[in-house]
Amino acid sequence: MSAMTSASFKRLVKALKSSKKTCTVVEQCCGGKISSSIMQQPGSSSIYYGGSIAYNTKKGKPLLLNDDALHASLTSPSATKKDTKDEYIQSKLEWTAITSVAFCESLGTDFAIAEGGAAGPTFGPKDLHNGFAVLTVAGRDDDNTVKVLKQKIVETDTNCRQGNMSYFAKSAADLLLEVMEEGGQKETSIDHVVPNEKVVLDRATHLRSNSTELSKLEKEAKFVLVKKNEILFRSSEELGLLSYDEVSAFRNCEKNQLTFLGLLSDEAKTPIFGIDIKDEDDSDISLEENYYFADTRTNAPFLSSLENGLALHMMAYANWQRRSCFCPLCGAPQSIIHAGTTQKCTSCNTLSWPRQDPSMIASITSRCGKRILLARSKRHPPKVHTVLAGFVEAGETFEDAVARETFEETGIRIDEGSVKYIGSQPWPFPQSSMIAFTATADDEQPLNIDENELVDAKWFDREDVMLASEQEGPVMQHDVAMAILEKNPDLNLLIPPKRVIARTLIDNWLHNYKSLE
Repeated sequence: MSAMTSASFKRLVKALKSSKKTCTVVEQCCGGKISSSIMQQPGSSSIYYGGSIAYNTKKGKPLLLNDDALHASLTSPSATKKDTKDEYIQSKLEWTAITSVAFCESLGTDFAIAEGGAAGPTFGPKDLHNGFAVLTVAGRDDDNTVKVLKQKIVETDTNCRQGNMSYFAKSAADLLLEVMEEGGQKETSIDHVVPNEKVVLDRATHLRSNSTELSKLEKEAKFVLVKKNEILFRSSEELGLLSYDEVSAFRNCEKNQLTFLGLLSDEAKTPIFGIDIKDEDDSDISLEENYYFADTRTNAPFLSSLENGLALHMMAYANWQRRSCFCPLCGAPQSIIHAGTTQKCTSCNTLSWPRQDPSMIASITSRCGKRILLARSKRHPPKVHTVLAGFVEAGETFEDAVARETFEETGIRIDEGSVKYIGSQPWPFPQSSMIAFTATADDEQPLNIDENELVDAKWFDREDVMLASEQEGPVMQHDVAMAILEKNPDLNLLIPPKRVIARTLIDNWLHNYKSLE
């Protein structure tokens, strides 16, 4: 659960308790995240009796109140029809409306939340590519009649299952809060929320040199903490964002470095700062909740897009500040200014800023599109393979770098003119910018592996890659990879997790493979 998700459910439970109202929940693609997020809040037992996860409506009649008529209405051809995106969404509008009313009546609660949709990574309708959920709140009218009060369709810009589930859960909490704040509605309303309404970070560069304004912002800020290559987490899917009071000990330590990251686009325009903990005796967290430090490289991909961006943003600044202590021109010590974003030479007054080294990363696929070339580095756990990557040399184009790195590491010559740009990702370990491409090659060429760089490289079929894509967790960590392989000894392959550019390239190939069938 992300920090924003946690805050939404904290407000919801508080509102239900203060108004002495109760609720129940019926989930489909959220998989229990709405219920578990409610139950994580202190005192939730007074407002939440329980709920249901109706994942398979055909077989889940006992989970649908064991009601024959209700179950039949949810499994009819019209209710399950999903040839197109619009038909699928319409079926979920009807599904959640009937279910929310039925559960509210049966459990005798004041409100019921019903959720249905598709989180990904694959979808039934051919024109559906990203996640969506229909959220419905049913409640009691003045005469105690239960009816649908509000419905909302939320969409995301991704097919990432974990991220979508968290976003849908937060949206469900926010929807019930809206209903409670509005005091219920006489007529049902349907809102359609699209991805561009999600919170983003404004780096607010104009504030970096305004120390007076920054001092004011600190008091209302949330803080990201890093220590060496680790960052503070609150859970496996939530960044440990702390308040001004919670980081007082870290702020007051002269060894630690404070950096201004920007302002969130949420309603409060929340300021975000980062603290690099350099004092070895100042790294223990003594808080009520279970915060912990974990490796940023392997764990940040499991955060939401926003929090993953904050983690990489802060890590990039921390690594640059640590590695650039001396002037690149005269060698004199540098001082950090502009809220951690600029360094100034103490001798020649030269200013310097963070740099990123350009690197290419590419998925090489067979000409027929049915095989992909993946390699395993010495630093990777057993069976973990990924796409090829390497630094772009001085005076070299990205296209030439893709061709050179592929040949140097595997002996494969890519097809001339086949290199196509896909996207990019900052990779501050310590200071790279990964530029992603696809390219094709003749998969009948002999492999000639550079044993100084790689342990193995192979052409993999879709079946192996699909099985690998279903494995969850930070597989780039040795213990996690070994646990997965012990549980699934027949796996031939493991691949990087979601939200890293290497996985994006692999997932794009899997998605495009459908058009070949």
